[in-house]
Amino acid sequence: MSSLDRLRTLLGEPVTWGWARPRLWTAAEQYLGVALPSDYKAFLDLYGPGSIDGYLSLHRPLEADTTELDRLWPLEDCRRARLSDPDLYPYPFHPDPGGLIPWGSDEHDNEYYFLAIEPDPDEWRIVVSSECNEWFETAGTFCDFLVRCFDRIDRPPFMARAWPALDARYHSHA
Repeated sequence: MSSLDRLRTLLGEPVTWGWARPRLWTAAEQYLGVALPSDYKAFLDLYGPGSIDGYLSLHRPLEADTTELDRLWPLEDCRRARLSDPDLYPYPFHPDPGGLIPWGSDEHDNEYYFLAIEPDPDEWRIVVSSECNEWFETAGTFCDFLVRCFDRIDRPPFMARAWPALDARYHSHA
């Protein structure tokens, strides 16, 4: 069973389908200058933008206009923040080589990123930063990471211990 299939089993079928919109991903990838991981796009095409039990919010473009893409991926702001205090940010931000690309956040202000260091986006690592400047990095795909969160293995030590609940559901923001 693939990690996406396992997530479908854990979260149930989407209440509101995300509906695949290839033109939105094309616009996002042109904006970023890189392809995004295929399982990330597949998950959000299935479930749409939203959150897992109101804890972990996931980003996806709905219109793919410049304003929305700037809001979803404020890379220039991130790069400026790193330049102003490099000790707080041990990783560069995209488009700098090996830079982080944000994909989500949680209710405790932890930020979730892809570490765009490999040429194949399906091999990018996951990096999570806490509001207290703790950093966590792990291998595996986007869906692998979410499954490990459910299994409570290889996940950030600063992530809420009770999340996700066994009866977790996906809540669409669309």
